[in-house]
Amino acid sequence: MTPAGKRIALLTFGVLALAAAGGYTATHLALKHGVHLNTYGNEVGGSFRLMDSTTGTMTDQTFRNRWMLVLFGATHCAEDACAPALRNMSAELDQVEGGRHNAVIIFVSLDPDRDDAERLRQYGESIGPRIVSGTAAPFALVELAKEYHAPIEKVPDSEWTYTMRMSPQFVVMGPEVSYKGMIDARADSAHMAEDLRRIMHSQNGE
Repeated sequence: MTPAGKRIALLTFGVLALAAAGGYTATHLALKHGVHLNTYGNEVGGSFRLMDSTTGTMTDQTFRNRWMLVLFGATHCAEDACAPALRNMSAELDQVEGGRHNAVIIFVSLDPDRDDAERLRQYGESIGPRIVSGTAAPFALVELAKEYHAPIEKVPDSEWTYTMRMSPQFVVMGPEVSYKGMIDARADSAHMAEDLRRIMHSQNGE
């Protein structure tokens, strides 16, 4: 290799190493950042701060004026329950909203050790554009799960060592981050659609 070629190779390696370090640092800082909870007077749900799938952060205010359907689980989900629930809800939102896309599904991973930003990005993309995935440090997830009445349960697994159980309900938050109800995460598409129409249309006065 010529001297010029060596310099280019070293420069490229340095840039890649710096980018990797920067990504790791961003993820590490995001996971260490505590969640400052505010129920906003809700019986269930409220504020959140999560590391998103770009190693940035997202909060409830990121989605203000939009409906949020919040589900807890992990990419290594017990009984493979999370992906079907997310797909069903995403499909029914498309039907109920009629293409308006004023609702977003927030998927909160309870497994930050394995669900880094890249894995969350790939997982969300494999399901659909409605899904926004995020996670936080374990101590912050405990408090957030309490706020959203979501149990945290680690299940032994022969293939993955452990999986995380999906929360039993989607928590539905209205456009002003106000609690509107819950929808059974294991329901079939027809029942999800029925509950979505009831909750969202009553809010809109329809």
